[in-house]
Amino acid sequence: MASDETVTVKGSPVRSLQKFIEANLTPEQREDVFARLPPEYATRFRAPILATETVPVQMLNRITEEAAKVRGEAVEAFARRAGREAASEAVKGVYRFFALVLTPTALLSKGSTMWSTLYNRGRMDIVEQTDRSARIRISGFPFELAGCARATGWIERMAELTGVKDVKVDQTQCSAKGEPYCEWFVRWT
Repeated sequence: MASDETVTVKGSPVRSLQKFIEANLTPEQREDVFARLPPEYATRFRAPILATETVPVQMLNRITEEAAKVRGEAVEAFARRAGREAASEAVKGVYRFFALVLTPTALLSKGSTMWSTLYNRGRMDIVEQTDRSARIRISGFPFELAGCARATGWIERMAELTGVKDVKVDQTQCSAKGEPYCEWFVRWT
């Protein structure tokens, strides 16, 4: 697990994960998750997180991992579902309009801006695109498996929200597995 607490995320993704955990775990399971966290983070995650707050990414990954364990689900599957839910949360309200009128590559390219407003490290780029596919790269960011899986789910759901069919997302590079960056190939019909 990364030990750099200076890599942070703003509160919106944390709030989405809190909602996801609340919807998918019983109160007893949630308390079990909090008991597995350092006390200061257990206290923070029990309370609502403000959109302007920042949280170390490693703690977002840790609560994801612990929630998956308590639920008895593989971390990557749990985190991917959480990422999909975070994308759905991100496009509620005014952003829903953009999801409905933009192509997947246009909407995903907006993800680059969203990334830099939420995370204090890394860069998201569309490095290749066609009318039926896109290659997305996040570089300069210390991913862990839970974070990669959340990003995979987020990318997948964002593409689906544009109304295209048969969205497939394959992670082709993974910095959590020693690659220089994380990269996803997304295709649709």
